[in-house]
Amino acid sequence: MSSISARTTSIELTADVIDGLRNLSVVRNSSDKGIDDEENINSDLLDDLDDEDLEIVFGYRVDLITQESQHKRKPIYTRGLLNDVKLFVDQIREGFSIRPDQRGFQNLYGYGLNHNSYKIWRLDNNNLNSNFIQVEYLSRVEMNPEFQHRYGIHSDQIKALREYNKDSKNDCIDTPYTFITFDRQCLNEHQDTANMQEYWAAMMHTKRLWKESSSRRKLRENFKETAKRCTPITQVVCFGLGALNLNKKFYHSAIQYMAVFSIIQTLNKFYRQTDSNRPAIKLMLQDPNYEIKDHQILKRLSNDGDNISFVSDPEGLLAIDAGTLVVTAFLPVQMPLVQIIADLFSKDPTEGPAAIICDIMTVDVEKREYSLSDRASPAVARFLTNHYEKAEDGFDDHGLEDELMADAYGDDWENRFYWLNWMDLWVRKFDTN
Repeated sequence: MSSISARTTSIELTADVIDGLRNLSVVRNSSDKGIDDEENINSDLLDDLDDEDLEIVFGYRVDLITQESQHKRKPIYTRGLLNDVKLFVDQIREGFSIRPDQRGFQNLYGYGLNHNSYKIWRLDNNNLNSNFIQVEYLSRVEMNPEFQHRYGIHSDQIKALREYNKDSKNDCIDTPYTFITFDRQCLNEHQDTANMQEYWAAMMHTKRLWKESSSRRKLRENFKETAKRCTPITQVVCFGLGALNLNKKFYHSAIQYMAVFSIIQTLNKFYRQTDSNRPAIKLMLQDPNYEIKDHQILKRLSNDGDNISFVSDPEGLLAIDAGTLVVTAFLPVQMPLVQIIADLFSKDPTEGPAAIICDIMTVDVEKREYSLSDRASPAVARFLTNHYEKAEDGFDDHGLEDELMADAYGDDWENRFYWLNWMDLWVRKFDTN
């Protein structure tokens, strides 16, 4: 695939994710006053962008080699920083149950790469009745002054920071993260017995087709071989695999979970050939859109519910260790997951995840210019090139039979694609020292 077509595809996938986010069950209190509509940080920032606009925003290139050098290649997303994020998240979440006028703080502050202090969250009329918090990380591209000047209006992260720091709107506000809080209304589908039965029937039908599929067989074969050359895996941490949804536009997340369950079952069986007492692999799931129905169905579907946990950002990131398989699929490009991982383990890459399944990226240590759609950065290129090996053919030869494709993707399945075809597998090299 040419770089141009790959970028176009990435933009299309991003647009699809954005379209999906607009359908989430999030509501906002229309009675809130005090913030102009044009400054509402919870608005759908990309609603007005057509395909050409998206390509411009997500394709704008930044010289990240120079940008990194200006900061002496220092990692940004350190464990200390992520621990700070967790502390702030806990503080904000605790405040949800306290009257606004009785909360102990109204603002939270963080430092940018320029060493200036900025507000990273503010309690105001727009979020007085919030019950949900979302961590927004900035990618390396979004921290670039020229990108912020040109396209900051199209970034949730940058727009939030500008709203919180109205006196610094002309600055490059390069704090690595911010928080958005809002009123989320859950669907509570788990309370509807008939609806839950419909979910379960659909999942069992898909599971039957999956168990008979060639893709499951190939995936199991792949991970039997991967286990032979990989640091032993003790847990799988998944990011953004999606809430379950019977709407065929979003139902394909079910296949992603089927694949993860098959990987875990394969690895458990492989390791127990030599150690029958080896503990089962743990599964940790992080996605902001999970509801109770997802917890119930996924635990039951896995046949190993005691070893599944659901966590909130940044707990999944902090849990990654040398025995972790990280799995993600079609994360919005504004979520710099692999950039965070590369920073987190820059001082000791041997403690980084044992393996990573992630969106296809161009990884080239000589590459200078990056766009949002590239997902990577020079630090990512060095991290993966020096310490990981990419599976040569990835998942190129994997595919779903027609019946399973139709089940997962609906009537237009011929125009859809199997998720693993768009993922790479990176395996950490054995330390030979």
